[in-house]
Amino acid sequence: MGSFLDTQPSRRRERAGSRAVVPLDMGHVLTRVIRRWPTVLITTALVLALVLAVSALAPRTYRATASVSVGPALPITGTSGGSDVDMPTEVAVAGSRVVAEQAARNLSGGDDVDLARQLLENTEVSSPSQSMVLRIATEANSGREASDRANALAEAYLDDRADSAKVRAQQAADSLKDSLGTMSEDDPSRATLQEALARIQASSHWPGRVISSAVPPPAAAGPGMPTAALAGLVGGLMLAALAALVRDRRAASVGFPDRLEERCGISTVDARGVSAEHVAARVVVALDERYGTSSSGVLAVGAPEGLPDQDLVAELQRQLEAWTVTGTDLAGSLARQRAAASSYDAVVLLVAAHGDLARAVTTVGSLDRGRAGVVPVLCSGPAGARS
Repeated sequence: MGSFLDTQPSRRRERAGSRAVVPLDMGHVLTRVIRRWPTVLITTALVLALVLAVSALAPRTYRATASVSVGPALPITGTSGGSDVDMPTEVAVAGSRVVAEQAARNLSGGDDVDLARQLLENTEVSSPSQSMVLRIATEANSGREASDRANALAEAYLDDRADSAKVRAQQAADSLKDSLGTMSEDDPSRATLQEALARIQASSHWPGRVISSAVPPPAAAGPGMPTAALAGLVGGLMLAALAALVRDRRAASVGFPDRLEERCGISTVDARGVSAEHVAARVVVALDERYGTSSSGVLAVGAPEGLPDQDLVAELQRQLEAWTVTGTDLAGSLARQRAAASSYDAVVLLVAAHGDLARAVTTVGSLDRGRAGVVPVLCSGPAGARS
């Protein structure tokens, strides 16, 4: 044919047959997500509604705290006692089953195993560093219930500590009495033991006191409805973006030019929703980019569905003065398509956006491996009429 394409075959193949794929960037990812906006909207709405429903139906948890000042250890021997309180031990005692069972009895008026178990599971006891104060925090399904339970635990702890102090004092006093009973009246240590016994018997056994009673909290613990809504919106958008990318990746139809480009490695002209004049102008630009502005030859315009729009063929002939443009029927098998395109220097292949992506990729690849270079053009409507 003696065309420009015949004189420079290597240049033509480099432009038309390249399989180089542009790496996916964040801009491209964002474009894919935005164009699948129905998926994004539906997924986000569903996730947000689910989070709000769970937040609304989930039982409310209220947290109340009582503070207890722990009294100094009682003098058992001749020492004065004072501040020798082992706070880690007191924390363990306040959170023990013994205290929980006593608090449950005080609250229910009798033995309540379930309530004692709830107190154990939903109570946290702590002590600020370098202090003799216990903080007893309890969670329940209502504010009043939480405060009542925290105060009951504080009182049960103080009662248990007072009882333990009395038992220790009585044991110490009995031991001293036994020792005095075996001593002679002139024993030098007798006076010291008598003084210790008097001190123990005079002790008030003060265990401590509640310095801050628990009060019903004004609001439930944990995140509220606004926080849940924000979390649902953010999580929904993230999940929606992923769903949109999966939807775009797995869609069976061509849909968008870049999907065809990524699969076949050939730039695709986007002709969706534009007139024949604008489609022809974009095809001219694509041909100039591939073969140069001074190229010439025989150009076929066809579609897998049949003959192309004759208005487009006429418009291409008007804008491509150096090319001979012919409408060609490319319907049928791949072998027939290759045979029909074999006598042309380049082929403008019209692909319907709603058409099957796998079939379009196969068709483009088949024609590109032949003699003709392929310029895929994505159309919004039917790409051709059955002949």
